[in-house]
Amino acid sequence: MTTPATYELRPEDFGARPGVDATEAFRALFAEVNRRLRRDEGGGVPVSTVSVLLTGSYTVSGTIMQAAPGRAQGLTIRGLGKRASEIVMTGAEPLFVNADRWMGVRVRDVSFRSTNPRASFLYSTSTGGAQDWGFDNVEWRGTWSYGIGLDGPANSNCNSEWAFNGCHVNGSYDVAFLWSGMTPAVPSQDQFLNFWFYGCKIEYDYGYFLRFDKGGFITVDGGSFIIKGQRPDGGTSRFFHLPTAGHYDSVQHLNVRGVRFELRNAAAQVIKSLWGGHIVFDGCSDTALGFQPHSPSLIAHEYTNPGGVTYRDCDLVGRHAYHLTAPSARQRVVYDACTRKNNRTRESFLLVDGARSLTAPAIVHVNDGDGIK
Repeated sequence: MTTPATYELRPEDFGARPGVDATEAFRALFAEVNRRLRRDEGGGVPVSTVSVLLTGSYTVSGTIMQAAPGRAQGLTIRGLGKRASEIVMTGAEPLFVNADRWMGVRVRDVSFRSTNPRASFLYSTSTGGAQDWGFDNVEWRGTWSYGIGLDGPANSNCNSEWAFNGCHVNGSYDVAFLWSGMTPAVPSQDQFLNFWFYGCKIEYDYGYFLRFDKGGFITVDGGSFIIKGQRPDGGTSRFFHLPTAGHYDSVQHLNVRGVRFELRNAAAQVIKSLWGGHIVFDGCSDTALGFQPHSPSLIAHEYTNPGGVTYRDCDLVGRHAYHLTAPSARQRVVYDACTRKNNRTRESFLLVDGARSLTAPAIVHVNDGDGIK
């Protein structure tokens, strides 16, 4: 019988058993994945000839996908469904390490859970080889330092084209679920761009959902976004944390469409941004808990020296803050056909401060549902 060119590997094939730490079994599995690469007839990067099938719950205590030399593409890791297939991380290391190697990776129908607050799901460092990862019906839960960390040395190129479809971000994150540009001192990390989230359930306890220190071109389309609790240290949690200014023009873009946000306490925000590019919220609402006592004074959206900010057909909670301290000829904020749960006057809704607050371009309200001009 001819051996098929492509087939499935299971951790059980390498000694994984219920109730026993499976770290070494997974390491042997991924070593076999690395061994069974074939030449890509249409290009220079070798292609995986196997996929990884997870059919139960596995406990591990260390990194299961370790660094390996060279580049590879086309790996699929799949399970039977969310929580039907799960890897539980008890150690303090990244569960997966991608050192400028794997691209074109797909992960689907599986859960990942950490019981160690120093653990991370994936550390990916790139000079161009770590790109094009996709996640479908994947869940993360438990306590993590961070979920996905994207990094790179000097002269790095990209950690780009990351797609999330119908995923569930649960648990808690000391830093962020996705932390892009972990070493801001490296200028070329501004090539970390192109991130897409479709119909995801982002309902976690605390931390940042997205932290982008080196810019990005991000699209979020639909989904339920809830910050359920508070950080143990009392600090702020937020969905979008964009803490560094001065990126390239092509990597300062955030487009959020049709998302329902819940901010359940006064230490939660939708966004805090220092970007000078374009940020758009279209058809969104963050007013679900607008009746709570903390909501009227909540700074739900906060910007420092923004470029183009647009809210279109949005229902908004609390207040929006703009800190204007540096000149910008391209600064423009537009609210188009928006309404508010609290603070339905311009004076109560907008907090504008900084040395340029009196001379800055106008914040424009068009067809406003509360009659703000």
